[in-house]
Amino acid sequence: MSTLTTERTIARSLMETKLFDRLVATLARDHRMTLPRATRVMDQALAYLATCAQRPVGSPVLSPSPTVDLGWHVFLQYTEPYDRWFASHRWRKVHHHPFDEQGVAYEPASVVIPRTVDAIETAGFAVDEELWAATSLNCSQGGAPKNCGDDGKGGNEPTGC
Repeated sequence: MSTLTTERTIARSLMETKLFDRLVATLARDHRMTLPRATRVMDQALAYLATCAQRPVGSPVLSPSPTVDLGWHVFLQYTEPYDRWFASHRWRKVHHHPFDEQGVAYEPASVVIPRTVDAIETAGFAVDEELWAATSLNCSQGGAPKNCGDDGKGGNEPTGC
């Protein structure tokens, strides 16, 4: 009897080492993380973004855990490399959407996080379960806590590199 083994992609392999290391260093410095933890967080942020970028338009919304969100926000600060990364893979750019609109009921973490982890695994990426353990969603930028995600609408269509 043979066992089928599926090799999972480590998301950091989708980015040149120099940029990855720069993002990790910024994450570690700005959020007082050890370099090994910041490396794990950035890898998961890339897995999240790669998954969102390749999903069909109209797919259910995905959101990062509060910990993984820190990595996404660091990458967003580097706007040109962020844009080039999506274009180099010919993926739609993933736009950041705070879920803070008054009167809109957003799904709880207990629904969104498992869906997000399942989508990342289905896309073939390794998942660091500890970094996805969340009982709430919390967008890490700017004042009052709020959720954020990809919105399910797709981003900019890919352009030439």
